[in-house]
Amino acid sequence: MIDTEREAGEAALRSKNKEIEKKKRSRVKQLLGDVRRQVDFWFGDVNLHKDRFMKRLIEESDDGYVDLSVLASFNRMKKLTCDTKLIARALKNSSVVEVNLEGDKVRRQLPIGDVPNDVDGRTVYVELLPKDVTHSWIEKVFTKCGNVVYVSIPRYKTSGDPKGFAFIEFEKGEHAQKAIEMLNNPPEDAPRKPGIFPKMQRGKPLPQPADNPPPAEKSKKSEAGPND
Repeated sequence: MIDTEREAGEAALRSKNKEIEKKKRSRVKQLLGDVRRQVDFWFGDVNLHKDRFMKRLIEESDDGYVDLSVLASFNRMKKLTCDTKLIARALKNSSVVEVNLEGDKVRRQLPIGDVPNDVDGRTVYVELLPKDVTHSWIEKVFTKCGNVVYVSIPRYKTSGDPKGFAFIEFEKGEHAQKAIEMLNNPPEDAPRKPGIFPKMQRGKPLPQPADNPPPAEKSKKSEAGPND
């Protein structure tokens, strides 16, 4: 009886340990994927056509290689990891960059492509964003319209706070058009246009003017002459 209970306890412990290891592997896999996507973005054409700092860093380096320690010092990478060995491991399967033999530097696999001439047609302007808006939040909201390839959130130089608007570049023009249609033609039951977010003050939304004036105002405006 005692042996049976001990065996059952050991089996339960082994099962628990396996589950812990499974979750750990899943977290590591997710982290490696996040690191690879971030580096691929930094070295991708879309970003390098706009990011003068990153482009200069590549152009001024030896053979286009950038130290992984430099990437590890960037704020976005700090949120993921500062381990350069883990970064190198994450980039083994990248289709955008390659790591040197020493495993301490990375560069693009191919030369930077030409700047496309259809960027404006694939870019959407969105305003009245939340004060704590992030790139990942915007991507999550607008991915339903298509593949988001670049997000620009202008910020105030003094405080670093977002200015309340953003530019969203999609992979294709039809994706941008779909986003525009979503913003301009919200569902009838939507409280306000999707993507047009209320301004906040002390955590509470500020009252917004009605989208349409009351009937009395409409009739008054229609009776007024062009010079009134």
